[in-house]
Amino acid sequence: MNLLPEHQTVLKGLHGKGGTGNVNEFLAIGAPDFDRGFTVANDMQNLDLVKLLYSNFNKNLVVVEWTLLGESEFGKRV
Repeated sequence: MNLLPEHQTVLKGLHGKGGTGNVNEFLAIGAPDFDRGFTVANDMQNLDLVKLLYSNFNKNLVVVEWTLLGESEFGKRV
């Protein structure tokens, strides 16, 4: 599977946080770019790499949890 650099960054961040975390934090995205973080999370969910758990524009949160496939894809790249 060919992953975008943003997807790889999110998977690396999830590994460091135990499998659950904020996409916008991993990508260093501020509130003005919230839609970009949400789009990355949604794209990754469509690839079955993560499950989108929660999003909140006012708190700049797009929280995801990696799936078994996401964890496996990360393992292939380490």
